[in-house]
Amino acid sequence: MFTSKITSTPLASFRSARLVPMVLLFLLGCFLVSPAGAAQNTAFLPLQVLSPQQDPAFTARIDEEMSAALAAKDLQMIERQRAVELVDYRRWPPSAEVLQTVAQQTGSGSVAVGTAIVIGSQISIDIKVYDLLEQSQPRFFVAEAPSIGELSNAIASVIGQVVAYAEQSLFIGSISPEGNKIIDSGAILRRIKTTVGDPYDPATLREDLGEIFAMGYFDDVQIDVTDGERGKNVVFRVVEKPTISLITFTGLAELQESDLKDVVTIKENSILNQVRVNAAAEAIKALYKTKGYYNTDVTTNITYPTPGTAAVQFVVNEGAKIYIKEISFEGNQTFDDDDLEDVLETSTKGWFSWLTDSGLLDREVLNQDAARIVSFYHNNGFLEARVAEPEVTQEEEWLFVTFVVEEGPRFKVGTVDIVGDLISDKQVLLDMLSIRNEEFLSRKTLRDDITTITDHYAENGYAFAEVRPDIAKSEGGGRVDVKFTIYRGDLVYINRVIVKGNSRTRDNVIRREVQVAEGGIFNAKGLRNTSQKLQRLDFFEEINVTPEPTLDPDKMDIIIDVKEKSTGQFSIGAGYSSVDDLIVMGEISENNFLGMGHRLALAANIGGNSSRYNLSWTNPRVYDSQISMGFDLFDWEREYDDYTKESIGGALRFGHPLWEEWRMYESYSYTDTDLSDISDDASYIIKQSTKVPVTSAARVSFVRDTRDRLFGATEGSRNSIGVQYAGGPFGGDAQFTAVEAETSWYFPFPFGTTFHILGSIGQVWENETDKLPVYERFYLGGINTIRGYKYGKVSPIDPETGDRIGGDRMWYTNIELVLPVFKEQGVYGVVFFDAGDALEENEDWSGGDIAKAVGVEARWLSPLGPFRLVWGYNLDPRSDEPESVWDFSIGGQF
Repeated sequence: MFTSKITSTPLASFRSARLVPMVLLFLLGCFLVSPAGAAQNTAFLPLQVLSPQQDPAFTARIDEEMSAALAAKDLQMIERQRAVELVDYRRWPPSAEVLQTVAQQTGSGSVAVGTAIVIGSQISIDIKVYDLLEQSQPRFFVAEAPSIGELSNAIASVIGQVVAYAEQSLFIGSISPEGNKIIDSGAILRRIKTTVGDPYDPATLREDLGEIFAMGYFDDVQIDVTDGERGKNVVFRVVEKPTISLITFTGLAELQESDLKDVVTIKENSILNQVRVNAAAEAIKALYKTKGYYNTDVTTNITYPTPGTAAVQFVVNEGAKIYIKEISFEGNQTFDDDDLEDVLETSTKGWFSWLTDSGLLDREVLNQDAARIVSFYHNNGFLEARVAEPEVTQEEEWLFVTFVVEEGPRFKVGTVDIVGDLISDKQVLLDMLSIRNEEFLSRKTLRDDITTITDHYAENGYAFAEVRPDIAKSEGGGRVDVKFTIYRGDLVYINRVIVKGNSRTRDNVIRREVQVAEGGIFNAKGLRNTSQKLQRLDFFEEINVTPEPTLDPDKMDIIIDVKEKSTGQFSIGAGYSSVDDLIVMGEISENNFLGMGHRLALAANIGGNSSRYNLSWTNPRVYDSQISMGFDLFDWEREYDDYTKESIGGALRFGHPLWEEWRMYESYSYTDTDLSDISDDASYIIKQSTKVPVTSAARVSFVRDTRDRLFGATEGSRNSIGVQYAGGPFGGDAQFTAVEAETSWYFPFPFGTTFHILGSIGQVWENETDKLPVYERFYLGGINTIRGYKYGKVSPIDPETGDRIGGDRMWYTNIELVLPVFKEQGVYGVVFFDAGDALEENEDWSGGDIAKAVGVEARWLSPLGPFRLVWGYNLDPRSDEPESVWDFSIGGQF
């Protein structure tokens, strides 16, 4: 309930002796100024215009703006022609006698006169209002316009001030709320129509009162209206409802109180609003529905601990969780239920519903499923297919979902044509279209073809090219002819490349990966390649390469917005080897050293019988060129059963592009190796290796890497082949040549899985007899080669001593299926098959006992870095080999 109270103070009265003449003057003024019959208390004379150059057009502009400002207040200005007859503008301001005459002629109680003064580009508007009862004390009002463009605002401002003073009995002088302690006054005033300066209208004020009451925060609303110096003073007096002091929930079992607070919009210390309380109860029920609780009931209890506070309690009766038992289809003739069910995201309850929440009904997902069915039909030739809103029925503790399908006719692909602005030979463009190979029309294929053509044009500079398909039914009705009309638009050039967000990485590190040039033709493929290259740097969390239009329609800016991430890494790992059993590995590295894109790393591997230290530095882009350079310093030591090996040395590395995606790498290494503690019954090969301590070698390799990312790739490949030559012109003791090749391919499979296959092969030759050290031979086994075998265990054995002496040839393959387990958390499962062998010189490639293993692997991109846990099963173990092997490694970032 609300009430209103309107009060007013009496206006000043005139003497009775003057009443009749003033009435007559008032009627005369209505006739002269307001033909429509509207009365006004103040007569407004046109402004006197003082300008260095008397411009009639400028004077007319002043009159027009002033008339418009007065008309907005339902008032009028005396026309200038009439004003010149009443007032001599050469003598300004008019005398008291002249003003009296104007008032008599217009029937007004006051007269407003003013001047517009032009000084340079500035215009000053000065207006005085003379009250005929107090002519000696006129009121003065002023406004300034810095330029003629602001003239309208200045005149409207000063007229508003004048009207608020002179016509105060007819207009709103002030509006304010009172009694509100919590609800902001601005929030109240934004709900009403009336504003200061508006004509006083009780009907509108009563509507405003209703709007304030409808806010739901007040028990009572009243209006007080009084006369003031500037017009009617309007006060909305409100009485606020109690404040919510406490919100509680009872009956919760399946959900937590924090879950409900996330959807409840009312908060403690806010004003009680019954509408919002009811909405909160409905939000709780909706939340429970998303969790499968369709019978949940929520009631509200409101108590008042004190007169000014309220406690709100939500009483929840959760009920039982309800699952979907059956999904059925009606009207589907061409496709059976299984075909359509494969399209849906909604599913029935299964064995793992307790873990995956399958079988729960989500209305939003259900409606999306209806759209998915329509898309499925549209992509199989049914262009007029429709699906009604899914029907959901509940029977006891189960839900039943029904999709009603109207298939309509099926259309085959007829003729396909391309017309319009062609930048390539028509047949070339037609060959890009997949729709030509489809039997039935597919909207998805149609969209893909539009994208293909649009991309082709964008790669050739036409960034705004449009491709519009026209589908026409053939005369027979069973086919549709498709015509693509191309509008190429204007050729677009790159204006500027702008890099943003790189707080650490230097601009040149990013710009050198950009595949478009300022001033060059727009190239969409270049932008995609730019994004891919920046992604491969692995320096950033987010990368957005976005073209933005400029003021010149033929040019676009390229905005590269990046978000930095930690590029330093601290990794630790563990593994098993035939010599050490347990090996602990650690590395500290910085992949973006000083923001220059350099990589600096210090690694250490420490085992029971080994230690390995390595310091490396790499600059991938020397002077922003395509040439890379780096060096390595190392100190390695390992104790074997029959000897101890210690190597100290270094390497210098270079790399540069060769052809397309191929890169060429060159390196030189110098290693001084000391073999000690050699067993008396050690293999001849081991003893002979003591005579070749120094290895001075050059290596050349060729690498092609098109993986979508360096770690966790889902598509692309990495291929490499390398040749190492030791001795000869490089000096040293060792004399050998080694060749290794590797190819690794990634293929995206359905359901987010990835198929990965890797093959590696290598061979080493002695350039001089007994000049190939045992440690330069091939040893396989372990987490990075053949899983299911211990590290280095796949190796030829000296029949006389039983030592593993490595092979002069090797090959192995990894075949994997990578499955996303919890993709958002970075958890993947891997099923693998590994096989390979290390061979002796007298064995051919098909000889030897091939090592074969199957197994599973868990991979997790943990907060500490990549984690791998591998179990491999040896399919054909020898007597000295275990049937299965566990390996693991873990790394982290700092």
